[in-house]
Amino acid sequence: MPPMQPAAAATPATVTYAHLWWNSRWLHNARVTIDAQGQVRAVGEGTAVATSDDNVVPGITVPGMSNAHCHAFQRVLGAITQRSSGGQDNFWSWRETMYALAARLDSEALTAITARCYLELLRGGYTSVAEFLYLHRLDAARPDSARHGELNADTAVADAAALSGLQLTLLPTLYQHADFGGVPARPGQQPFVRSTAQFLRDWQELRRRFPVGGSIALGVAFHSLRAVDLAAIDTVLAEVHDDAHCRCIHIHVAEQVAEVAACVRLHGMPPVALLASRGLLSPRWSLVHATHADNKELEQVRLAGATVVLCPTTEADLGDGIVNLPDFLAAGGHIAIGSDSNVGRNACAELRLLEWTMRLAHRQRNVLSSAEQPVVAERIYAAAWRGGQRAQGIGQNDGAAEQRADFVTYDLNDGDCLLQQPRDFLSALVFDSPAPCAQQVMVGGKWVIRDGRHENETEIEMRYCRAVQRLLKPGVLT
Repeated sequence: MPPMQPAAAATPATVTYAHLWWNSRWLHNARVTIDAQGQVRAVGEGTAVATSDDNVVPGITVPGMSNAHCHAFQRVLGAITQRSSGGQDNFWSWRETMYALAARLDSEALTAITARCYLELLRGGYTSVAEFLYLHRLDAARPDSARHGELNADTAVADAAALSGLQLTLLPTLYQHADFGGVPARPGQQPFVRSTAQFLRDWQELRRRFPVGGSIALGVAFHSLRAVDLAAIDTVLAEVHDDAHCRCIHIHVAEQVAEVAACVRLHGMPPVALLASRGLLSPRWSLVHATHADNKELEQVRLAGATVVLCPTTEADLGDGIVNLPDFLAAGGHIAIGSDSNVGRNACAELRLLEWTMRLAHRQRNVLSSAEQPVVAERIYAAAWRGGQRAQGIGQNDGAAEQRADFVTYDLNDGDCLLQQPRDFLSALVFDSPAPCAQQVMVGGKWVIRDGRHENETEIEMRYCRAVQRLLKPGVLT
């Protein structure tokens, strides 16, 4: 079967958006000027324009959200992990099914699943993704494999990003142990394991493959402090610290109570405090989950300028817990959102659940609003957008002169926006539309979805269905 063509369309010089939320205010007939590199150069509010013009976009438009944490291959697990195994179901029991899936993946299946996941993320309002990838040589054990030794998992994800048009930050992830203290990896973890030396050799290969300024950006990730010891982290950081290819550093941290307890037993302090004590935290770092970090640790994160990446639908699905967010956000802490296991693939739905979990925890409404930003949807969208940019090393300034032309447009009927005043447009999308589906998506100044259609969607769907039918034969994973 011939390969799909990358999703791409011409860069328009100007686009007029009927309703655009820009720098925390709504603009009517906003004229956006885009340069040849896909960057926004000017935004101005105009007068009435002819809607017959191809570059006039009706509906409600917002800057595309950054998905700061994704494991695309876990997209397959959503339905099959929703029944009891007969014991106490939690993160650790869910993990066994994930291991079984990872053991069956090859690069063809990973490309198919990832492309479908990325297409759904585009429809769900994301325009970029940080793929936290701890798979690597998927086909190495196959006798017929022509790719033995190659980083074909990385290639599979890069191919999927090209086919979907989603902007990719690839995070090769170091994974070495089953638990704190260097406990040997279990059989189900073997597809993830690399020595530090191999990881650094692989990093050099990725640097050659994906140059700075290319279509795919790079960072590095450490799976967790239970899977990578501090000496290995120090060694990798010494190699990548001054490397322009490495735009960001990510780690899972304090996701589970058992993880925190094990860290305290070995190191005398919990995970976030341990990272801070080593002087590791900085604006380049993103801490994924931080679910069980206490207020003192969250303050250490804030002072270091690091970003907390929250994944509300996954954290709810796995029973992880809830971050104590209001004080952290009020003090100027940086947050981003991610789809993680991809049981949810919609940016507005993540933000809705983020606020709703705060309401349940605090027994209040509009918990994440502020005196300066009383519209809670606008406050958390702006915070997650800025934090998502930081988490991918895109920059810390949301001014038009430094922003990539990533825009997502929803139909006016989503959340009854047609009946609302502009001040309530974003509230309608986040809180009054079950899962708003983008009708127009622009990434880096190029149209990726137009009038609800993606040019590769038929082929993406066919490949995905074939891959899942092969992987989920009765009794294979459960």
